[in-house]
Amino acid sequence: MGTHEKLKTPEEHEAIMERLLKNRMLNPNSRRSIFPLSGLLYCEKCGSRMRFRVGENKKQGQYWSALCYHQYKDGSKCEQRGKVMDVDFFNALYDRIIHVDPNILREIELHGSRYNDPQIIIEVKVQELKKQKRALDKLHESYEEDMITKQVFLERKAVRSRQIQRLEEELKDLRKVVIDERNYPTVKQIYERVGQFRELWSASVTSEEKNRALKKLVERIVYNREGNRVELTVCYK
Repeated sequence: MGTHEKLKTPEEHEAIMERLLKNRMLNPNSRRSIFPLSGLLYCEKCGSRMRFRVGENKKQGQYWSALCYHQYKDGSKCEQRGKVMDVDFFNALYDRIIHVDPNILREIELHGSRYNDPQIIIEVKVQELKKQKRALDKLHESYEEDMITKQVFLERKAVRSRQIQRLEEELKDLRKVVIDERNYPTVKQIYERVGQFRELWSASVTSEEKNRALKKLVERIVYNREGNRVELTVCYK
């Protein structure tokens, strides 16, 4: 102490600390739901969850910004540009959410039509599996009644067992597909959730309430900015 020039004066230190308090970054894993888009906003360019910064100036007073701070393995940073989230931003987001993109609706309808295909295949596979098991039972009966030799029995049993195992594995995979498809929303469900969202959003006062309203309907919101143009893609639950 006292052997080098001071890096900052006490006055400068106070000014720095005041600035840090006014312009602080919130970690996405801390203070969840403190902001309407907490846990929902993702960067289009790198796929990372975006972070929020609260700042303050004389003209605007307190304001919020969405920023991407992702850093790639080579040390370079994501080129995504941030945006001050003002009233216009939220109005545009609200309109985007309640007016569902027709392309999304078409994709949901296609999903619904594809949902029936695995179910039909499952029914066919189940009947085939029953047939193979009946054949295996008859094979055991034939061997017990000395209608076939042990060598023939073992060879045929191995073939039937492999077929049964293959069918059971295929059915397991198909049933998983059906469960996944069943969890995919229908067009009717999307419109019902949009109506619930509108009611919750209009009644929301705090940021936490708005965040809960969004999470009832929205899985994630993908953000991208090119110049002054901001694009928001809404992914529904």
